[in-house]
Amino acid sequence: MKWIVAVIVVFVVGYTLVNVYFRKPGRGYRPYEDMNNRATTARLLAAGWQKMPVDTRRPVEPAAAEDTPAAVTRDFPGLGADLESKFATKPRLFATIDRVVSPAAVTHGRDYSAYFTASLASLKEQVGDLALYRKGNELVLIPSTEPLPGRDLKSRWNDSTYWVSFSTANLPAGRYQVRIVAKGPAAAWAFTVR
Repeated sequence: MKWIVAVIVVFVVGYTLVNVYFRKPGRGYRPYEDMNNRATTARLLAAGWQKMPVDTRRPVEPAAAEDTPAAVTRDFPGLGADLESKFATKPRLFATIDRVVSPAAVTHGRDYSAYFTASLASLKEQVGDLALYRKGNELVLIPSTEPLPGRDLKSRWNDSTYWVSFSTANLPAGRYQVRIVAKGPAAAWAFTVR
């Protein structure tokens, strides 16, 4: 009996040491999620969409009036026909995009910033990821939500202000159309890179 206990202890200690020493840093492999992300990336690249790095900040104070703000209009709800079919798992979108403040022009190479106020569909959600995709002169910002952990945890407010910024160094000079998508009508505007 002593030998069996000794073998089990040696095996458990050895396995633990090998596991800790050779474990990959970061989160583990999640087959379903990782395969969906790869499929989505492959479909977007095949359709000509590329993901751009975006800097976000939240919470943020509402924006002051810009010198020449862009005229914001309402566009169709959802991701749109071109992007809808490319996602293996559809992102959970905000309920509405309520207000957008952004400049109508930016100098090439500088960061372009936009402030927007969005409403959540439920107080049991929070903002998850803000992804920016580009295809030619069209830019689409997809803010997605994720459920709050726990059963009783809720957001304090239904709406909040967000700040997003991206570099124009890789954008050629010209006019660009931007959309921030939501379950309700999207916010759309145009800006010029000089």
